[in-house]
This record gives sequence, C-alpha cells and structure tokens, in this order.
Amino acid sequence: MNKLHKKVLFISILLIVNILILISCNSKDIYDEESLYYTTNINHENAKVLLIEDIKNNNDDNLTNEINLYKVIKNVSNFSIYNILITYEEINNNNDISAKSQVFLDLTLNPNESSEISFFNDDKVKKINIVSYEYYTLDKEVKVNLKDNTVDINKSNLNLKDSKEYEVLTTSEIYKIKNSNEIDTYELDIKNTSRKQLGNITVKIGQLDKDGKYIMIDNISSYNILKPSENIKMEIKALDNTKSIELLGYSYDDVKEKANINIDLKLHKASISG
Repeated sequence: MNKLHKKVLFISILLIVNILILISCNSKDIYDEESLYYTTNINHENAKVLLIEDIKNNNDDNLTNEINLYKVIKNVSNFSIYNILITYEEINNNNDISAKSQVFLDLTLNPNESSEISFFNDDKVKKINIVSYEYYTLDKEVKVNLKDNTVDINKSNLNLKDSKEYEVLTTSEIYKIKNSNEIDTYELDIKNTSRKQLGNITVKIGQLDKDGKYIMIDNISSYNILKPSENIKMEIKALDNTKSIELLGYSYDDVKEKANINIDLKLHKASISG
C-alpha cells in the first residue's frame, strides 16, 4: 500500500510539472537552453502587435515645419519587438494622398509599452495614415500591411548574441545637474571595466512622460578613446515634459578587434559588426 501511494504521488507530480511546462510554453518568447536559440510564436492572428492612436495637434505649434502631428503606438502583444519601421501616407486638405514616407523607431518596445511618433507638418498635410509597419522579434521579421490586411512572417537574418560578456561599461544613475524653465540638464557617469581601449561610445537615452510613454529617443556620443578603468560623463538635455529618463543601450568600438558592439539593455542582446 505504501508503494502504491508513492507511485500515485509520483505520477501526480509528473502531471503537474507537464501542465506547468505547457502553460509556460504559451508565452510567445521561448528559450531553448540546449540550442541557445529563441523562438517567438507568431502567426497571422497575433502578428498585429501595434495599437495605433491619434493625438490632437499641439495648438501652440504656429511655425511652419513645426512638428505638430502625432501618433502613439503601443505594443499590445506579450513579446518584445524592436527595429520598428512605419510606412505612412500624408493626406492633404483635399483628402488626397500627397506623399508616402517612412519613419524608423530605434527602440525596443516590451509588452504594454508605448511610444509617441512625431511627423512634420507643412500646413498642407491634414492628417497621417499609417498603412503598414515592420518589426523584429528575437528570431522573426514581421511585415504587417494594414491597407491590404496581409501579414508576412520570415526568419530574422539579424545575428544577436547574449550581451552579458559585452556589457563592459558600468553606468551610474542618471542625475540632474541643472534646472531650467525649458530644458533640464542631466548627466550619466560611465566607466570602462574591460581591459581594452574603447572608442566612439554612444549611449541611447529614452525620455518618458508622466504616463510612462516614450516621447524622445536620443543617441549621445563621445568620440574619445576610453582606456581601461577610465571614466567619462555624458550630458543629457531633457524635454520640458520629461518625467523620467532611461538608459536603453549603448555601443562602442572595440579598438583591438576593430569591431562595433551595439548592446540593447532591454533585450540584453548584442549585435556585432566590423
């Protein structure tokens, strides 16, 4: 009887473990530790990951060529997306398509994160229609055509590596050094913890509003060679409606290896070129 109880208990535990594994696999990003490969479960049903909303024009924008047409995109999926390319049409006052263009969002959007997109208005543009968008996941490249209601899903040709061994810069918290009525100034301390000389250091900074929405992505560069254990300061200018600032990633040149390392701190992935 004791052995029977133990056998029943063992089978019950196995069933529970299998159920938990199946539940976890419903997540869109799955990591195979043996092959060190990520896969994202995307199909035509869940590929439309962006919720697109209009923002009213800023009435204070009275100058020609002022940025005063806005959209907000939100990642409503449960996987991260990056390298977002948006194709849009400019509609004039006669409701005709006056131009077609693209805007690239150099930002990783995790689930439920939003970003504002700004468009130039030359007073002849009545509105902006987003007609398609493209994005990458860890292993897929996806194109969504909103006009034709079609989806194209392909394997990504981007080679991403785990960024752990390449994250050789330590950074401080971003801190304010100057208040202003229009633009506040912040600084970020950076130290080279590697044994190599690093050049062309660029930090990617995200500015967020009170709602936690990205309103500006900025790349700030230092062209000096940073020696091992050496420190530098990077200055950041913030918009007047910025409520928080994030370090999204950074890139540097490995002088010895003649390679450029680009690190996404949200994905914890690195891309290497050179």
